[in-house]
Amino acid sequence: MDERRWGRATWTDLARGGDTDGGGGDEAPAPGAPLARGLRSRVAALLPVGAVEAHGPHLPLDTDVVIARAAADAAVPGLRRLGLHPLVLPPLAYTAAPFAAAFPGTISIRPATVAALVRDVAASLERQGAELLVLANAHLDPAHLAALHRAAQAAPSGRGRPMPVVFPDITRKPWAPRLTPEFRSGACHAGRYETSVVMAFAPERVRDEARRRLPPRLVSLSAAARRGAADFDEAGVPDAYCGDPAAATPAEGRATVEVLGGIIVDAAAQALDTAARAEGTGR
Repeated sequence: MDERRWGRATWTDLARGGDTDGGGGDEAPAPGAPLARGLRSRVAALLPVGAVEAHGPHLPLDTDVVIARAAADAAVPGLRRLGLHPLVLPPLAYTAAPFAAAFPGTISIRPATVAALVRDVAASLERQGAELLVLANAHLDPAHLAALHRAAQAAPSGRGRPMPVVFPDITRKPWAPRLTPEFRSGACHAGRYETSVVMAFAPERVRDEARRRLPPRLVSLSAAARRGAADFDEAGVPDAYCGDPAAATPAEGRATVEVLGGIIVDAAAQALDTAARAEGTGR
C-alpha cells in the first residue's frame, strides 16, 4: 500500500495500519474496528480541496486540484515529524465557484452543500478514530472560503472534545505573507503562481504555446471582490486569468509547494497544541 494514499488502500490495509502487503495475516481485521486501532500513530487525514473551473486558455479546469494534491503530499513528511500518521484522501473537486460560473466547463455548487459535505467527511473520520482532518485548499473564491470556514468551525464532537478540522486559509495572515509576491497581490488566478505549480507537477497539462503568448494582467481579484465584484467579468478578468503566466517556471512551482506544505504542517501543529492546552485546563 502507498502509505500516503487513502484511496489506494483497501479497508484491510487501513485496519492493519498500512503495513500489510495485501496477503492477509494471522487474523482478519474486524470491519467495525476503529481506524486508529490498526495504526501505530495518530491519523491525520489530508483532504485536497480544489474546484472545476476556468483557468485561462492555458491551464486545465482542475488546476486547483493539481495544486491541492501537491501541497498535501508535500506536507506528509512534516506531519510524520509531529508524530502523526498522514493519509491523503481522494480530493474534493466540486465546490462553490461563482466567480467563474459563466465559463464553459466550470461546475459550481452551493456553499451550504460544500460546508455540509466537509462536515460529513469529518464526522466519518472521527467515528473511525482519526486525530484530525486537515484541508489542503487551493481554491480562493470567496464563497468557497466562507464555506470551508463554516465547516471547520462546526467540527463534529463524538468524543470528549471535537476532532480538529484544520483550515489554514492562505488568503489570511499568518499564511499569506509566506507566499509569492504575485499571490500576495491578488492577481494570481492562472497567473505565474498557479501556472508555475502546474508546470512543476503536471507539465503535460499546460498549453505552453498559449501560456507564452499571454500578456500580464495585473488585476487583483481580492481587491475586486472587496469592491463588490461577483464574477470574473465584473472584476475585469474576461478570459479567466490574471497575473503573469508567461513568467511562470517549474522551479517557482516546486518552491511554492514546499511553502504550502509547510503551512499545512504548521497549522496542524497549532491545532494540536490548542487541543492539548484545552484538555490540560479541562475545557
